[in-house]
Amino acid sequence: MNGLKNPSEGGSTFLPYLLLLLFVLLNSMPSNVKALAQLELGLYFIPLFFIGLTAESDATPVFVALFGFLNDILSEMPLGFWSSLFVVFYLLCVSQRAIISTGSFGSYWITFGVLIMMTYLAAYLLAALSDDLHLTIIPFVLSCFICILFFPVIYFPLYFFSDALTGAERN
Repeated sequence: MNGLKNPSEGGSTFLPYLLLLLFVLLNSMPSNVKALAQLELGLYFIPLFFIGLTAESDATPVFVALFGFLNDILSEMPLGFWSSLFVVFYLLCVSQRAIISTGSFGSYWITFGVLIMMTYLAAYLLAALSDDLHLTIIPFVLSCFICILFFPVIYFPLYFFSDALTGAERN
């Protein structure tokens, strides 16, 4: 799958924002399985990665912060915890836009993996600095790797839907 076009060449759609909202809402749903309850799956970072590569609006960081605040409220975290991580992750994605613009899918996946590991590390360090938050390292690292493994499953539909929409707009 070498030679993927840069998603920023296409027009932006509402689908990544809708998926971001859906994953934030799904993340807040309680789970009766004890092992799953400790995982903090960050599947919302995958559409956020796509938004970071495609968004051209100056208001996008504000929307990203609002989604983060919603995640803070629904997950009962201190206000600003996830919203600051969402904005930092978005800005990291924007900074990588030019670097991976002509890369293969593998470079997208590796870049996402590195950025998500940095974000999870920052989240763990923020939680360690706070006396109120007690995150255990093993479920947190496992959540990070599960998120990296799910990247192609969620990113491909976003990419191809955006590509199809862009092709329709050209005609």
